[in-house]
Amino acid sequence: MMPWSLPVVACTLLMGWPALWAAQVDGTLSPDVAYQRLLLCLLAAWAGCALVANLSRGAVAANEAAIRAAEKAIADAEAEAEAAREAARLEEEMQRPADAAP
Repeated sequence: MMPWSLPVVACTLLMGWPALWAAQVDGTLSPDVAYQRLLLCLLAAWAGCALVANLSRGAVAANEAAIRAAEKAIADAEAEAEAAREAARLEEEMQRPADAAP
């Protein structure tokens, strides 16, 4: 995740707006201290968003693997059912009398 991506910048502004407000509107904080706090908020937001992105990628990969396994199990079950139907049809043909019409 890039430090200038929208989620990181949004989190930075959400966490750092009190310092910016205090520096620009109230005048109770010097602007250089406010910008330092904003930079720390940027680093924290970047780390947090990167962690969440990496954790979610792992979950998505696990879900996709589970879906592939389920699809394979369904295909195997369908193939097995088709083979059983074919075996039953052949068994029925073997038990049918030879003089009976099909």
